[in-house]
Amino acid sequence: MRRRTRRTADGREEVFYQVNCPVCGQSGPEVPATGKDEATATAEAIQAWNEMIARLRPLED
Repeated sequence: MRRRTRRTADGREEVFYQVNCPVCGQSGPEVPATGKDEATATAEAIQAWNEMIARLRPLED
């Protein structure tokens, strides 16, 4: 899990959570933490990662 902070053009800071694969280095979608606690943002980042992998590598029936 990676937590990143980025400064916007208007000077605000935005926090994002993102899953990064330790094996291949692939990064999942960034999930903004705005209005969420850390546990919720982390869970959403994991869910976004799992959905991304499912689209890229669908399970065979």
